[in-house]
Amino acid sequence: MPPEMTAAPAAPRLAEWLSHTAAAIPLSIGDMLRKSAALWPEQEAVVFSHQPLIAEVRWTFAALDRQATLLAERLLAFGYQPGDRIAILGPNHPEWILLEYALAKAGLVLVALNPLYKKDELIFTLNDSAVCGLFYADRIGGALTVDVLAEVRAHTPLLRSEHSFSVGIPALLDGAAVPVALPVVDPAALFMIQYTSGTTGKPKAVHISHAAIVTTAHNAWTAWGLGSSSRVCHGFPLFHIGGSGHATPAAAVVGASTHPLYIFKASIALDILEHERCDTFIGVPTMLIAMLDEPGLGARNFTALKTVIVGGASVTSDLVQRCKQAFGAEVLNGYGQTETCGVTACTTRADSADKKISTCGRALTGVSIAIIDSAGHTVERNQIGQLHYQGPGRMLGYQEAGSGGGVKPSSGWMPSGDLAIMDDAGYIKIVGRAKEMIIRGGENISPLEVESYMLEHPAIRDVAVVGLYDEKYGEELCAAIRLVKGATVTGEEVRQWCAARISRWKVPKYVAIVEEFPLTPSGKIKKFILRQQMEHLFGLQSPTPSPHLAQE
Repeated sequence: MPPEMTAAPAAPRLAEWLSHTAAAIPLSIGDMLRKSAALWPEQEAVVFSHQPLIAEVRWTFAALDRQATLLAERLLAFGYQPGDRIAILGPNHPEWILLEYALAKAGLVLVALNPLYKKDELIFTLNDSAVCGLFYADRIGGALTVDVLAEVRAHTPLLRSEHSFSVGIPALLDGAAVPVALPVVDPAALFMIQYTSGTTGKPKAVHISHAAIVTTAHNAWTAWGLGSSSRVCHGFPLFHIGGSGHATPAAAVVGASTHPLYIFKASIALDILEHERCDTFIGVPTMLIAMLDEPGLGARNFTALKTVIVGGASVTSDLVQRCKQAFGAEVLNGYGQTETCGVTACTTRADSADKKISTCGRALTGVSIAIIDSAGHTVERNQIGQLHYQGPGRMLGYQEAGSGGGVKPSSGWMPSGDLAIMDDAGYIKIVGRAKEMIIRGGENISPLEVESYMLEHPAIRDVAVVGLYDEKYGEELCAAIRLVKGATVTGEEVRQWCAARISRWKVPKYVAIVEEFPLTPSGKIKKFILRQQMEHLFGLQSPTPSPHLAQE
């Protein structure tokens, strides 16, 4: 009798998804708007309505394109040269969007600044990106912006011109007509600089091209089924990649109407969805939770709302069920980062209910993903590793510190910093972060940056900042501090001191005074142990163990 035959074991499937589709769409942001204006001239492009703090605006694509072209010409006539860095500082004003398109048409580079930056943060970012012109909202957070700029001006020698939204932009538009030819803008050229928190303690400047934004925006919104009949309300700040680097250009590239929130407020977001008959809302889970908790929700009419798209954090099954019950809408999600123009992977309507809840979908069209271990090897499917990216939405690179705007090019597989699993069907599940970045309400926060500020406090000898689980924001900051010998200070006093110096979302919610930190033999703080200690101290418990404990 012949020996028993056995089948050879199947070769392991590697956790990689390789795209073979065409790369970038060869369009600049300005040319993209011009094409949209030709295709949908009388369709509403940008709408601000039902927002008491800001005047109503309804721009068609044709009107927006005309105004942006005129402003682009006046910017060049004023003396700005293609390639100059122009910063925008303010919440989601209509003028922010107009400026974005005007800067694109003029071949200028947009530097997106968080309007809640304090003095030192502004000085750093303006100098870091060699900004020569600044456009700003008159008031930010109740304070006059000119007062803040007065403190900054002496420390930013390259900044030569400042223009307010209310006076500066109209002055440019109403100025004497000077014939200026707009440049031919290379789609591969730098268009936007976005700041994202880094592990070095200072925000990192991410350089992004026109084509990367246009391509990612087109592919993501097409995957979500959004098009020229869509009316999309979104809550992303325009200084964030989700606002100016994704939602704004995405609406234009597919011909949709965009309804940005001036400043997020749950009741106003619901008013817009109801009265403007929006079919889509895009935001972070924190926004949705606030909207779902709003009194009188059940009495509203959301029959037009078909899709809720969530980014910036994972989606729980409870949140999905609450959205379906309250809005009757399909819940989709997207995963990405500033360095990939906001979207790397996403779920779609065709995905099963389980995939929509348990994963962040599959790679976007044109995107390749590999899950790689610490030794640089691609892991097998269903194994944990760090997600790496290749694709048309890839950043040009990070700006090199102290280079006056020079960039270190990005090449090869780009690490995301996120730990992930790819299943047998290619779906991605994010399970943690390879490093210590804290994500609060969709905002990346560098612990080292916060620690650097806190060490300036005269009573603080040493400090370690970790993220603790929070049901609303995903994570909240916790600072464990060791005091200078003989010094006394309360946690609330420390928090108030921080609030006067750093942006409010970076102020630790929890402050603990400790005698010592858990240390490695080499003297490094074991933050995963410290995190456990702080959770116990404050009576907190994450619903799942911290996913990167095993990596630390």
